[in-house]
Amino acid sequence: MHHQRFLQANHPYRRLKKEFNGHQENDEPPIPLIGLQIHGKVNKVHNVFGRKKSVFFDLPYWSKLQVMHCIYVIHVEKNVCDNLIGTLLNIQGKTKDETIARLDLLEMKIRESLVPKEVERRTYLPPACYTMFRPGKISFFFFLKSVKVPQRYSSNIKILVSMQDLKLVGLKSHDCHIVMKQLLLVLIHGILC
Repeated sequence: MHHQRFLQANHPYRRLKKEFNGHQENDEPPIPLIGLQIHGKVNKVHNVFGRKKSVFFDLPYWSKLQVMHCIYVIHVEKNVCDNLIGTLLNIQGKTKDETIARLDLLEMKIRESLVPKEVERRTYLPPACYTMFRPGKISFFFFLKSVKVPQRYSSNIKILVSMQDLKLVGLKSHDCHIVMKQLLLVLIHGILC
């Protein structure tokens, strides 16, 4: 995985072995590429994932841009929130913790306890430490149902909670921002303690 190298040199996560890939991280982060170098690397790639190359690469100034793709952070935050909640609550179709991801763990030779197991012709995924079971899900949604926020701070969160299906319905981008920045920390802390 080798991602701890992007942290500061004295960060405590660099010393953790068991939680990551079994090695202490001492390497320096790579030197960031400039726009022309990125353009040169991406320009050599043809037919990635069955899609044609973007028309943006034909623009004369494209190779000089420092950031090739400027996207709205709030939309990225909504996608991250949806995926995080889907993974925590193990919602089918919304979770990122699937068989393919678990097989990648086997290939990387980390967390062998999470590798899929075959039980009676079915693939069984052992629960991860972050997977919530029904009592945790109920307390998660009960907390969201009881949240009161100041007027115009966000949507009325309690009308977005479906207690029958244990789902969040109709979260907008700003609501996801509030859930991620304010409520999720309190939620997870309350469930774990």
